[in-house]
Amino acid sequence: MGRKRGFDETAVLDVVRDQFWTTGFVGTSTYDLMAATGLGKGSIYKAFGNKDALYVRVFSDYCQDLVTQAREQLQDGPQAVLPSPMARLEHYLVSLAEAFAAESPRRGCFLTKATADRAGEDKLVAQTARRAYEDLAGLLAAAVRDAQDAGEVADHVDGTALGYLLLSVVRGIDSMAKAGVDEATLRRTARAALDLIPRMDPPQFQG
Repeated sequence: MGRKRGFDETAVLDVVRDQFWTTGFVGTSTYDLMAATGLGKGSIYKAFGNKDALYVRVFSDYCQDLVTQAREQLQDGPQAVLPSPMARLEHYLVSLAEAFAAESPRRGCFLTKATADRAGEDKLVAQTARRAYEDLAGLLAAAVRDAQDAGEVADHVDGTALGYLLLSVVRGIDSMAKAGVDEATLRRTARAALDLIPRMDPPQFQG
């Protein structure tokens, strides 16, 4: 029977994620991780592997959580947060803008940071990031198609392309928030992007 670990794995991974998120991969040493977690080098490596493996682990977990949260906010059906697909899209984009602006300090989304920090050097990070972007864009595209089915968005709109466009807007808002753009501007940007989506023409009645 395996020996039970003397620490909370989830709590340790949360601390490690926050350390990498704040100082980046290169800016985080093994000694930094030891100090943050209170674990020895041997304990960290035995439980999670080396620094590279640990970074991929916490980044992958973060991406899965990000996609799950997006699904919960954008999904249609009995558990939908709002009945209207467009209302769900607006709530999702605006709430992200507000969350990015509310951070102090504004460190932005770990997905954006890790993509810039490690995707060019680490194939696993690049693959994980790309999969997260594809999943998020897919959820946004599904919400657009739900809006088409509900008669809110014009039928000719390419839902897949629009999903990636909205994802790009979110990533841009994230970057602007890190640069100190004010919350009101970030919210207006999110709403302006949604206002550009072609809506369904109202029915024409014969007089």
